[in-house]
Amino acid sequence: MLQHLRLLALVGIVGAAPSIANAEQVRYRFVPTDACGTMKQVPAGPEGTLGELRRGLGARALPYPFVIRANHMVTFRHPFTGKNVNIPLRLPNGEPRMETRADRIIYTHGDYFVEVRFHADGSADLLYNSGFGRPLPFN
Repeated sequence: MLQHLRLLALVGIVGAAPSIANAEQVRYRFVPTDACGTMKQVPAGPEGTLGELRRGLGARALPYPFVIRANHMVTFRHPFTGKNVNIPLRLPNGEPRMETRADRIIYTHGDYFVEVRFHADGSADLLYNSGFGRPLPFN
């Protein structure tokens, strides 16, 4: 009887929250091209696509061949190389909350966030995350 109640509760939670499946995350990869901080976008997704898309709670990466048009060019000091790097970002209007960690910088706009993750080889990943229940705003 207890197992049936647990199963019924799980079905109820999943059925009551179908918008969770709309949460989207896109990841892009940038690598340094010169000593001046220029970064070049390289394929990061499956099948050689520019981006990698993850939807909902699923862990499987999907190809994302679309380019996100940047509206800011941001210069960061790469924490591993110590060099300045220029990365194009797409940020929504308004003042973001900014968090810094040892290997990343996160711009938060409510549930939506943009994260720049730095890697020891000098590259950086750029992640756009819509938060639960929303598609990315630029699709």
